[in-house]
Amino acid sequence: MKITYLFGIAALFAVVSCQSDQEATQTPNPVASSVYKETTAGEATSVTPDLSGARAAAATSSQQQEVLTYINQARSKPCQCGTTVYPAVPALTLSTQLNSASDKHAVDMATYNYFSHTGRDGSQPWDRMTREGYKWRAAGENIAAGYTTTRAVVDGWLQSPGHCKNIMSANFKEVGVGYGYSVSSTYKHYWVTDFGTKL
Repeated sequence: MKITYLFGIAALFAVVSCQSDQEATQTPNPVASSVYKETTAGEATSVTPDLSGARAAAATSSQQQEVLTYINQARSKPCQCGTTVYPAVPALTLSTQLNSASDKHAVDMATYNYFSHTGRDGSQPWDRMTREGYKWRAAGENIAAGYTTTRAVVDGWLQSPGHCKNIMSANFKEVGVGYGYSVSSTYKHYWVTDFGTKL
């Protein structure tokens, strides 16, 4: 009984604490399911480079820093993701390699007008991380489309249980932030966060 009571208090606190009220009225936009993977013994980690040369607007360092700040604010206190309350976890740091993997996927989605964890070349998030030279032990990705601000996209992820779980996972130590914009694409704004922990 004591555990249930403490859980109830933590859940009430977490609902208030891990999302901002600033963008709560924004209409939800599409958000694909988050993905997560850990390496297994003998797993191949090499992939064929993507030579598509896609071009669209990409993330700025200020956008990357803002998303990192909002994610770390959420991680700094308990947070309810769906029906599960996650404890506070250490802050993430930005990874140049994960930034590159995230940015390239966001730009590709914006340029070629699609929305998926699977790249046009069949790559998965961990393939794209490996392509950038990131040797990972744990890897995950969140994507979103249509959100116009860094605050709105992080709040959107926090309101989705799978995405929130990636944000609150103690298995991750680093993150990369990607953004792609194309006026001719369906959702115009495309966001990617690649989460990882090195081997």
